[in-house]
Amino acid sequence: MRLDSGILDHRDVRGLLDHHEYSGEFCRLLCVAKNDGVSYSECVTAAKLIRSNGGPGWRQAWEELARSHLRRAEEFGRAGNDTAAQKAWLHAANYFMAAAIERSPEGSEPALVALARSCLGHYLEKLKPQGKTVAIPWLGDRWLEGFYLPVASDGADAGPVVVCIAETRRTKEEILSLVLRSARQRGMALLCVDLPDETSAGCSAPETGITAILDYLTDSRGIDAARIAVIGDGSPSSLVTRGIARDGRVAAAVCDGGLWDLWAMRHTETRGASLGMVQSCALPSAVACPLLVPLSDGDGIAPAHARHLLAEHHAGKRDILLKVFGENSSAPWPVDGYDWILVADFVFDWLGQHLKGDDTETGCSHLVDTRL
Repeated sequence: MRLDSGILDHRDVRGLLDHHEYSGEFCRLLCVAKNDGVSYSECVTAAKLIRSNGGPGWRQAWEELARSHLRRAEEFGRAGNDTAAQKAWLHAANYFMAAAIERSPEGSEPALVALARSCLGHYLEKLKPQGKTVAIPWLGDRWLEGFYLPVASDGADAGPVVVCIAETRRTKEEILSLVLRSARQRGMALLCVDLPDETSAGCSAPETGITAILDYLTDSRGIDAARIAVIGDGSPSSLVTRGIARDGRVAAAVCDGGLWDLWAMRHTETRGASLGMVQSCALPSAVACPLLVPLSDGDGIAPAHARHLLAEHHAGKRDILLKVFGENSSAPWPVDGYDWILVADFVFDWLGQHLKGDDTETGCSHLVDTRL
């Protein structure tokens, strides 16, 4: 097993740490290294230590790295070196996130999660213009927490904003680490929000969180309400799609397009409803805005079947693109077969074409199956 830049793909990484969850997090760190959110060499060195006989465990290795960067951030801050402090805060946050996934019976280590959020808060404070942690009013006394990163306008008109929804697969902290560079390079403001799923939300319609987020943004200064896009975290769920369809104000969306609801409805019909034993699922609502539907080889739906379901449900809709990630990927450090940073770049390039803010024809995306 090679422990240097000779590591070629995700199979090597899984062999490196012999644990699916840990390997996935290790891949995230190495992808984030492209965003300068961690150090590539530090990650590989930590992996060596974790695998060595008598070496530190997963949590200890990453926590020690995190605390070393936390000390540097504080030292740089006292010296007035804000640029170096900002970088150190981001490194510390990502390493604390990695350490926190070593679960106890109570779940992720809450103290490490809190430290990661604190470091991210300091990182946001050092941004220009300054980012911030926001609380979005939702249901009664319930709030949605998010990270908001504006962009410098230089007196220009209000700009577009991309909302990244963390539902089940990732947290808002993880999503921020993966899309940060792509958004800022393209001059797009960013809002990353945790949205509870149906079980933990304790209500019948958690997708109403989408409307709460859009209300919050339309009341904010510097935001063009006609250029708000929403990205779901790729969960096997149509919750974000339902929220977008219900609200109707989103200019472009990256989500499942109702695919998982359609898949469940089709299986219900074929396996039970036809015998009168199971009530058929409700037909998902159509989404009016342009759609990018990402699909991974490991999602459990064959691309050809996904294309058929979407084409049937969105008959006549031309501004929808089914994008399959992962198959035949030759990129280094893919996560579950694909590289998250390349995925983020593709997604934000697509959004840029649909958030131009003028009447220029952006071109129609056909229901096709393309690969990164």
